[in-house]
Amino acid sequence: MSLLNTGLTGILSNQKALETTSNNITNANTPGYSRQRADFVSNPSQATGSGYIGQGVNVADIQRLNDEFINTQLRSDTTLHSEQTALVENLNGMDDLLGNEKTGLNQALTQFFGTLQDAAESPASSSLREQALNQADNLVARFKSVDSQLRSREQTVDDRISANLNEINSLADGIAELNLKIAESPGRASGRDANELLDKRDEKLRQLSELVQVQTNENNDGTVDVSIGKGQGIVSKGNSATLRLSGSTEQAGRREVLLEGVGRDRAITHEITGGALGGNLTFRDEILEPTLNGIGRIAIGLSERMNEQHQLGQDLNGNLGGNFFRDINSESLARGRITPSAETAESGNRQARVNITDSSKLDTRSYTLEFTGPDDQQYRIRDATSGELVKTGSISDSRPSTISMEGFEIELESGDFQQGDEFTIRPTYNGARDMATEIVAGEQIALAAPIRAEASSGNQGTGQITQGTMLNIRDPETGRRLDALDENGNLDPPMEIRFLSENRYEVVDVSDPANPKPLDPPMNNVRFEPGKTNTVFSGDPGARVVTASGPQGVGPQVGTDNGYTGQTLEIRTRDPETGVVSTQPPLDINSDESAQSIADKLSGRSGVQATAYTEARLTFSGSDAEIDINGVTLDIDGPLNSDSVEDAINNNNDFASLDLDVINDGSSIKLRSNTGADINVGFDDQGTGGGVAIEKPDPYESGTTGATVNLPADGAEATVGGYVDTTLADGVRLTADNDGVFDQAPSSEPAYKGFQFELSGNPEAGDSFRLETNEGGTSDNRNGLALGDLNAKNYLDNGNFSFTDAYGSVVEDVGSRTQTAQVDKEAAGTLMEQSQKQWEEQSGVNLDEEAGRLIQFQNAYSASSQVVSVARDLFNTLLGTFN
Repeated sequence: MSLLNTGLTGILSNQKALETTSNNITNANTPGYSRQRADFVSNPSQATGSGYIGQGVNVADIQRLNDEFINTQLRSDTTLHSEQTALVENLNGMDDLLGNEKTGLNQALTQFFGTLQDAAESPASSSLREQALNQADNLVARFKSVDSQLRSREQTVDDRISANLNEINSLADGIAELNLKIAESPGRASGRDANELLDKRDEKLRQLSELVQVQTNENNDGTVDVSIGKGQGIVSKGNSATLRLSGSTEQAGRREVLLEGVGRDRAITHEITGGALGGNLTFRDEILEPTLNGIGRIAIGLSERMNEQHQLGQDLNGNLGGNFFRDINSESLARGRITPSAETAESGNRQARVNITDSSKLDTRSYTLEFTGPDDQQYRIRDATSGELVKTGSISDSRPSTISMEGFEIELESGDFQQGDEFTIRPTYNGARDMATEIVAGEQIALAAPIRAEASSGNQGTGQITQGTMLNIRDPETGRRLDALDENGNLDPPMEIRFLSENRYEVVDVSDPANPKPLDPPMNNVRFEPGKTNTVFSGDPGARVVTASGPQGVGPQVGTDNGYTGQTLEIRTRDPETGVVSTQPPLDINSDESAQSIADKLSGRSGVQATAYTEARLTFSGSDAEIDINGVTLDIDGPLNSDSVEDAINNNNDFASLDLDVINDGSSIKLRSNTGADINVGFDDQGTGGGVAIEKPDPYESGTTGATVNLPADGAEATVGGYVDTTLADGVRLTADNDGVFDQAPSSEPAYKGFQFELSGNPEAGDSFRLETNEGGTSDNRNGLALGDLNAKNYLDNGNFSFTDAYGSVVEDVGSRTQTAQVDKEAAGTLMEQSQKQWEEQSGVNLDEEAGRLIQFQNAYSASSQVVSVARDLFNTLLGTFN
């Protein structure tokens, strides 16, 4: 019987081996099928008096030849290859779109600025103006065309992402279902797995790895938990999650990958990596959206700079230039830059906008604004693609509330912003789509400048002045319209530069040419350096002017003191970039200190520039007197009047050393110290009586202020203190500890007028230059040249790129990414082939090997049959013997 049993076990075992081999052969082309092997083990031997006799063989297990390490490597390499393949598919053609002269922006930019320069060369030509306007329309159309084609690609990739998510959901459901079947399979209790179910599950995992990066964790019951990307679980034993793409094709803002949950779905876009889905998201968020942002940044920067420069000009009709292109901060455009994210409940009364504050500081990123708690004021701003934290802070309880960023600001206008709200911020994304030409006729192109200068025909010196350069019509810090030009573009008021000496001048208001008066703030004693280029008016938008002339109402003082009281000044400086306020060391002013000395002290401080001058007006009565001026005695014989005093001054050689200007208006003598030294006047009556009346002119008015001091008695004297004009740079402020020379909180006036002129040469005292409106300036091309020159300047990316350079950078970046993706795809393909080969070697069916095993097991089966046959013959022989 032992021999028979041994033969039967061989037959049965080899039959199973044959069946296993046959199954391998028939499944050689089944995707994901792992080769199986029948594992033979000897049956326990039977002890006899002659030793142990074997009892045959048994198939212990049908083993699935599969290595999880190789599976994991294959999935990883498949993920990488699928990701790069998706990138290449999306990038194909995009490089050609942007780089082609017929479809890109370079040619359109060149032609537009070229026609502007042509028009500037002949500003009176209507045809050249129309050509420039036509090219502006063509440029806008090209921006829109590029934007439209890129958005079409965005729609295509969103469709692909949606399809990827549907496939992932289907595979996740299939894996969860297989998990249940594997856990419930009959062989699990005895430690035997359902090989075919494992193969099907592994194949679905491999297919899943084509779509997204996959990680698995096997449980004790044979099920696997599956997570994707950066660890987001989508399968847990028999349960699977559902992914979808937020919103719809009509929705504004970026569409996010959502994980459906109870109550509120959760955005997991940042957690997705690898596979076709990861490649599609990478293309959309890291390449396509920055490209759209980059094109939009150029459109916004070009519109902003063109509008700013165009507003500084004058058109063919004599009107100030308005916006050349559409206002980048119009209400609809500003509100379109911020959209609620999928995390934000649709209900609510929130109203917000994003204003561009400086296009030169804009980058090509999109952002996410999150209200994180613990209260409704706390917020975080992250890079929408990388998730990098950019800024944190809190908003005010009231509305509007503003969050300032580099190049833009987020204005929360109204409504209840609350913890959990989330918004997508895309400052430049719609820039190209929303671009439009604002002017409708060539005559509206502002090629001229609204101001001009003219030298007086009676000038004796060699002084020259430029025609003027416009800087702004609005205060760059506040956006308020500057006062220097009225709504019609007229210089308000017209001005005149008058040289008091070869190195000092004043600028006066000549609205009434017969009655000029000081400007507000005054420019009564401006220093001029002969032979050099001197700029008239400040170029610092934040500069302020403070004028001090001693205690309020103080005029000439009887005696040798000017009447100025001592005080301590505090100068504070606020850094425009950081906002940090610092205080300089105290500045002490002594009692009766001269304006000249005070100005010198102030000019020694950071951000402060001060000049000083002193004026005294003298009127006379009587005859025969001695008048002492700063220690120089003038003898007057005869009538005492302005002419006789002027003659005495001219005849006194010592008077020139006083460095005082003398102006005789026929009824009085005005003395002026251009250094700010005190003016002391003494009177000694030598004749019929009379005296000197001393007045101190108001720097803001043509009249006088303060008391008039009369010197009728012998030996009487009076002193006039000077004025200190102090210009404070942007962020610098001055306060005092009492109302002495300066008020405790002195009022200041802006020094910035929005334009500048340049003086050069060697003017002489009495020379003048008229600053006026550029009426009839049809042949003026100053603003046209500035418009045409905009493309040659680096306005974007913090001054690193011109408009053409910025576009070239976009094209170069796309080209580089395309080339890199192609190389990476080929490398990933090689790695995947290697992993696939390893898997085939381990788990794949080799038909030649299986054919050999088929013969091997067939022969073993036949041999076992012979053993059974021999056992049968022996048994029959034994029976025959007993019969």
